[in-house]
Amino acid sequence: MPFPQARYLLLDVAGVDMALPMSVVAEILPVTRFERQAPWPKILAGFMNVRGRPLAVIDLARLFEPARPPASLDLYSHVVRLVETHGSGGLGLLAGRVRDADATAEDFTPVEDSASANGAILGHLLITGRLVALLDVERLLLLEEEARVAEIAETLRARLEASGDGAP
Repeated sequence: MPFPQARYLLLDVAGVDMALPMSVVAEILPVTRFERQAPWPKILAGFMNVRGRPLAVIDLARLFEPARPPASLDLYSHVVRLVETHGSGGLGLLAGRVRDADATAEDFTPVEDSASANGAILGHLLITGRLVALLDVERLLLLEEEARVAEIAETLRARLEASGDGAP
């Protein structure tokens, strides 16, 4: 249940406030080098090696605005690693900055699926007097995108194992 939750992670995504329930957040990571290759989907910022496992990182800004150029990373950029579900290979979300890891919402207003990109925005939370888009991590990727990202992750996982850099 996205609302009410005790805590939310408040993100800045290309100047837009977005939130995730803390229950879906495994950890917040600093941005390191991404492995990226040309034929991959535009929304895929790349993969990070996290403790010997490839972590697919989705560029949230490009997810909601596909024509946008790739995110420019800086000292404040973060990757939010999501809790793994159903044996998934793991997914991270690239954000310009994490604003608050303990935000509480005063109110929630749902949005219609037709007014939400792929249904990825459940509604708006009122946090410290500002409306913040609440993301549904289950709907961030289309099924085809999920399958393609999983396929690429498996290829990278095999490469890491072959090089001796993979997780035991």
